[in-house]
Amino acid sequence: MKRFLWLAVFCLTVVSCRPSAVTLQEEGWAPRVREALDCLLADCGKCSPDYDASVRPYAVFDFDNTTIINDIAQTLLVYQIENRRFAIAPEDFYTVLTESLPDLDMDFGNGLTPRMLAEDLARDYAFLCTCTDLEEMRQSGQYLDFRAKLWYYSSSTDLAFPESPFGCVWIISMLEGMTRAEVKALTRESVDFWMSQPSMWRERWDSPDGNVSVTVPKGLAFTPEMKELYAALRSSGIDVYVCSASFETIVEAVACTPEYGLNLDESCVFGIRPAPTRDEYFKAVADSSYAQPYRTGKVECILSQMAPAHGGHGPVLVAGDSNGDYAMLTQFPDLKVGLIIECLRSGSIGELAEAARNDKSEVTLSGRTAPLYVVQGRNPETKTFISTDRSLPVKVL
Repeated sequence: MKRFLWLAVFCLTVVSCRPSAVTLQEEGWAPRVREALDCLLADCGKCSPDYDASVRPYAVFDFDNTTIINDIAQTLLVYQIENRRFAIAPEDFYTVLTESLPDLDMDFGNGLTPRMLAEDLARDYAFLCTCTDLEEMRQSGQYLDFRAKLWYYSSSTDLAFPESPFGCVWIISMLEGMTRAEVKALTRESVDFWMSQPSMWRERWDSPDGNVSVTVPKGLAFTPEMKELYAALRSSGIDVYVCSASFETIVEAVACTPEYGLNLDESCVFGIRPAPTRDEYFKAVADSSYAQPYRTGKVECILSQMAPAHGGHGPVLVAGDSNGDYAMLTQFPDLKVGLIIECLRSGSIGELAEAARNDKSEVTLSGRTAPLYVVQGRNPETKTFISTDRSLPVKVL
């Protein structure tokens, strides 16, 4: 009898000492998203009897509008414009704007060409560099022309080369003349400023000549839910990577700085990467030896840079928000959960999100022949996740 009691106590002790899976606690998660992610942590994490520490599972996150609310590269450019934080000499500005474009007379819309815009921008920039007072500078017609046309120029490079990372590489040209350390410091300065703003919004910029009207994104946030998910995955023995179409250095500047709460190592961050140069400065030229993580390039980047460290397997979790993330959300047979951050987008990602909303199947990962897709809503005005699979639109002010 005593032996039986001792054995029963021993078994209960073993069971009670067995670690339980991490579960998500933050309030902003949509219920189905929380349930799916909790299943993933339990089924793929180190508390699972099938967990193999020698071939660790891993998760891949997009950065802009997925890991963070808003776009780190775009908000950095806005910060540069509004505070004249460029290191380009006035006499070099036209060349920096145009040197990588194959045709300076291509159609940029509204009857404008890169040549016409670059000539205006170079004149504006030369004037802005003579200004000693930023507030006075911001009231000038040259500044109003510069900010609208530079944003239009940057946006047009994306539109002109939709299947290429050209626009993502071109935007790096606005950081030319800075070292890697200076770019990281400027990025953190920009991020801290935009995080201090109470909301995310879009602001309209018009050029005084009436040729250009654009809206630009402002505000930025790291939600507690995303920070919680990053930490929960790592504590569960699931490695975490970022695969972004933003400049790798600016993503590293915040993703790898503990104060922002993501705590990644630089070896886990993959973004747009310029070709090596002979000095500490960089040029807006893509590194041809590296799979640039843009659209289908994200799949190539994962397969070449991440999968080899995980037995050749694909990720168990992919998180994204845009058509640029659609390929990596749909092309991995090992994928268990696809997390879509709802940003009210059309196209393939919009169709995938709508199909996920209409999926009423049981939230379980066992026995599935296809990934489970779930949709997380957000409120840009409050820079928060909201517990629904629908999002509110970004306000234009």
